[in-house]
Amino acid sequence: MYEIIWSGNKYTNSSGRDGFVPFVIVNHISASTMSSMDSWFTSSGNAVSSAHFGVSRKGELHQYVEIERFAWANGTSLSYMSKYPAQVWIDQKYTNANYWTVSIEHEGTDGDLSEEQFQASVWLHQYIRDYIVDKWGQECYFPLDDYHVIGHFQLHSWKEFCPGIMFPWARLYETFQKETQFEEEDEMNKILDYDQWAWDELDKYLGDAYNDQTITDWKWVQAARDKTLVYKDLLLLKVLIDERRRDK
Repeated sequence: MYEIIWSGNKYTNSSGRDGFVPFVIVNHISASTMSSMDSWFTSSGNAVSSAHFGVSRKGELHQYVEIERFAWANGTSLSYMSKYPAQVWIDQKYTNANYWTVSIEHEGTDGDLSEEQFQASVWLHQYIRDYIVDKWGQECYFPLDDYHVIGHFQLHSWKEFCPGIMFPWARLYETFQKETQFEEEDEMNKILDYDQWAWDELDKYLGDAYNDQTITDWKWVQAARDKTLVYKDLLLLKVLIDERRRDK
């Protein structure tokens, strides 16, 4: 668990999202120290840029802009289009990416993150995604993959090395892929979230299968009556019952 320190002030640049819900996270490299990042994003003389979050080499997390608003970090234009445009930007018909992105700056110059910084950034990506779901609803969930987690270089031709040639993309995506697998396994082991009428229908379905000897273990019927059956077992039972009835 990490602490996010609020570091924005009245001078920190931001704008409204105009109804957009963010669903993409863009990684940046600060090309400076964390203290310089803090100073620049809170300076009255800065009228050009900002970011939602910063991650220090020590793994410290600072926030400058609320996720509900867009930071001035990922402005896009066809006049300075990236050589490697993100598919999501193409799919969004080249709209200003600031509207639908959240930005993370990383302290450093070449993207070679420290271990503390990498772990903090992984946690922060997950925090951002979960915050969006809590704020806007489960339908706004998105996987942390190479479509939804991108680099600044994929949006802007002037930033072709941001977040750096050493940025650990492969490790980052591999870490998120493992998280997705764990989430899917956990979901399959959850007890069915059914209303009473659905449990009654399931009781009848499994009871009929037991009575005609399609299944021979009473525990499945009992699990339905006790409301303890999990998704994984129901899927297996459905396949088993369907196959055995076809073979009769």
